[in-house]
Amino acid sequence: MDITNGDVAATQQHHDATKRSDHDDSSSNQNQSIHDDDVSVSSIIALSELDPPPSRSEILRDKWLEALSGKIHFWVGVTVMALIIIDGAFFFFLLVGAQNMCTPRTNCNPRNWWYNFSIQFLNVLFTYLATVSLPWRLSNTAHLFNGSGKHNRRSSDAGLDLYGRPTEKIWYHISQSRRRIIVFFLILNSLTQYANQATRIIYYSFELQNVFPGTLWTNLFFMLSMMCAAVAGVLQIHAEMGLRKVHPERFPPTLFETLGEYLTKVRNIRRRTREEGGDEEEPTRDGDVEEDRRKLERGRSFFVRNIHSFFSNVEPSLGLWGL
Repeated sequence: MDITNGDVAATQQHHDATKRSDHDDSSSNQNQSIHDDDVSVSSIIALSELDPPPSRSEILRDKWLEALSGKIHFWVGVTVMALIIIDGAFFFFLLVGAQNMCTPRTNCNPRNWWYNFSIQFLNVLFTYLATVSLPWRLSNTAHLFNGSGKHNRRSSDAGLDLYGRPTEKIWYHISQSRRRIIVFFLILNSLTQYANQATRIIYYSFELQNVFPGTLWTNLFFMLSMMCAAVAGVLQIHAEMGLRKVHPERFPPTLFETLGEYLTKVRNIRRRTREEGGDEEEPTRDGDVEEDRRKLERGRSFFVRNIHSFFSNVEPSLGLWGL
């Protein structure tokens, strides 16, 4: 993986910062400023300075991806994910007969009607994600399989974006071969999901999907779609976690890591306040209370900035999944 001169400088700054205490707020601010600088690396080379300049298809692609990167689209995606979890749980309970609507628990009405409704609704949600993520998947596929060799227009080497410019978006730092495998399975996920949706339209009722050949085709493409998504997801998560572990100074921590660090600071400050407040011989001073308040405010500010930095850094990663 190539590291530019700016990245080397950022790495040195982080190395110096980490020599101080992990609980020092100035260290946290230093790390945050490094991430903020890294996120803007790709903006060094403007589109007008590219050689060759952006083609019409690339401009159209950019507008398409930009339309899928708005806040409304993101929250729609989050809502869809939440519905998948809720409906998936409902479907599972009906599948195993954990219901009191009728008997026998795994084959009766209205259980069968709700069972068919839940799986149909689940497939619509999966088809939505497979569709809105397709522009990101196709764009990366074209880039990865065309951006190689000495006659390529836009290099797809690790660390370079869709235009072949240096970037700190973590997705582009996954090795070229690994990204090719991931997008291969993601494209298969979209295709098998479309086939799965087609079978659910053909075998639309519980009776049709519960007898041959409906039971074969609906279950076959459902399992294939899930397997492709699982393989791609595991490979991507493993690769990105590895990059964060090796280069913590370059890539913002995950939401869970940021939240854990913030909550740890809050607990430490509150525990110290209780301990000092319970000591009658050394009552808590107003200055200490004010200092604790300032630390909490800095912690909240750092938390918000790190969350923003994280989402900015993983935009292509989330786009591949319809978020």
